[in-house]
Amino acid sequence: MLNKNAFYLGSQVSIYDDFIYFLKNAFCKINIFTNVNDFVKNIESFPSHTSNADVHPIILFIEYPFLNEINNYLNNRLEYSEYILMSFYHEEQRSIGYFDNVFDFVNVIEFNKQFLLNKLKNEINIRENFLSLKYCFSEFYEVDKAISLENNTFNLLETVITSSIRLTSSDAAILYLVIDKNSYNWTTIKDDNYDDKLLKFIISKNMSIDIDLDVHTSTITQDSVLGYSVITGKPIRIDDVCTLNADSEYHYNNYFDLSSGYITKSVLTIPMKNHENNVLGVIQLINKKENPNQKIDYKDPSGMSSIIPYTYMDELIMTLLADRTGIMLENILMYNDMQHLLEGLKNQNMALDTLIQRIQKAQEEERKRIVRELHDGPAQAMANFSFKLELARKYITDNMIEKGLHELDLLAESIDFTSKEIRSILYDMKASNLDNGLAKALENRLRFFEENTGLKVNFMFSGDDSKLEHHIVYSLYRMVVETLTHIHKFAKASMVTVDLRIYETGISIQVTDDGMGFDVKTNADKQKAINAGFGLSLLKERVEFLKGRFDIQSAPGKGTDLIIFIPS
Repeated sequence: MLNKNAFYLGSQVSIYDDFIYFLKNAFCKINIFTNVNDFVKNIESFPSHTSNADVHPIILFIEYPFLNEINNYLNNRLEYSEYILMSFYHEEQRSIGYFDNVFDFVNVIEFNKQFLLNKLKNEINIRENFLSLKYCFSEFYEVDKAISLENNTFNLLETVITSSIRLTSSDAAILYLVIDKNSYNWTTIKDDNYDDKLLKFIISKNMSIDIDLDVHTSTITQDSVLGYSVITGKPIRIDDVCTLNADSEYHYNNYFDLSSGYITKSVLTIPMKNHENNVLGVIQLINKKENPNQKIDYKDPSGMSSIIPYTYMDELIMTLLADRTGIMLENILMYNDMQHLLEGLKNQNMALDTLIQRIQKAQEEERKRIVRELHDGPAQAMANFSFKLELARKYITDNMIEKGLHELDLLAESIDFTSKEIRSILYDMKASNLDNGLAKALENRLRFFEENTGLKVNFMFSGDDSKLEHHIVYSLYRMVVETLTHIHKFAKASMVTVDLRIYETGISIQVTDDGMGFDVKTNADKQKAINAGFGLSLLKERVEFLKGRFDIQSAPGKGTDLIIFIPS
């Protein structure tokens, strides 16, 4: 008996009784009609294969005299592949016209029943395969169109998993991507180079039980089904995982089955490849079902009987889909990487703009500092020289020689002090001072500072400053000089210690004085002092410019400790 439904349209005459009896025994159900309108109504209610992959071709037995009346309807309503039309007649029928949609004509008076059944079985099988292939390619086209328009990675893979289940009548599906073991970034396997790669679980779907799998990774080994597929780039079809023997090249990991109560039987594993044939992931389909819409109760042993092996057609369709997915996925990942790169460049440009503004601000502050030092020092001193010289001339003219000579002595002292100020300014402006390294430049500058201010200065140094970039050397040099100037003007200190240490991770400078100090009670007070309260805003700008950090420790009467760290 054929496990199919059939439709019968014929005259209500006794001569067809034996034929009807034969059909009832040959098919699980035969729908008998003697009226064309009733017959058409039932055909109209029959589901179209285009909406369901499980629909088989409609099997029709129509008496010859009805062919003319119903043939136009069939041609307009159904495609030729959607139905198998058998026309029957009895021996009084003398002539048969031409109908190109009729599969066979049957003389009910004399026909070979077994031959007819075998012929019909073969045709049903051909039509079912054709409709299945047609459905698969129709679905594949829709899926391909959907993933071609998708630019979100997760949405793409979710569409692929759902479509894979539908295309193959699977109960479950799972998808992994290849990632780098160190960076965890997506990558591919090329030329069996997989030692530094992992498989990362991305998404899964199960039609019979609700399971939420945690994100996890697994090592890639050739003795596992997933590993073998991604390493060799070959699809794997397993009719029943329980039949894999110990000598097999690969083995199925049943950990999930043991932990969830699920039972895996048939498996189809398909590697995803890019346009260079490198593997970037794998799709595994589980438990192909006879009825795509069936929800399997795995607690009922009889439920396993509805699970069937995957076919070569499933493998071909999924290979096409997996390769298409691989190419689209790589395009999306490359697009996302490019977007991140562009975003990074945008951020770098913004940082560069900020950097330029800071440099311009630092240069402006430097100019203001030089102008201020010249104005407050040499410029005012020059005006004072003129006054003192005029005063000395007046004393001498009035025969007050002693007072005149005293003013000239004071003038000489002022000239000497101003000369030192000018030399100090010129010294700091000479770039050649830094040619021999930061340590040497600071050592010379501290000696000069000590000679001109009378403060005792201790300098300590450790590390190698030969590989420091010039802009870092210049910035650190200026930081120390400005800190010393600040100490000389405001700290009322008698001793200063500068400790320079260069590590592989960065540069540390600690400047300590024994001056009057100040009260740092909270971090907020400290930050206020850094920003403005003690004239260190320019120092803060320089440190931030080098992506460094600095801190101030101080207390009234206990001096101040300034610590700067610039990372390598």
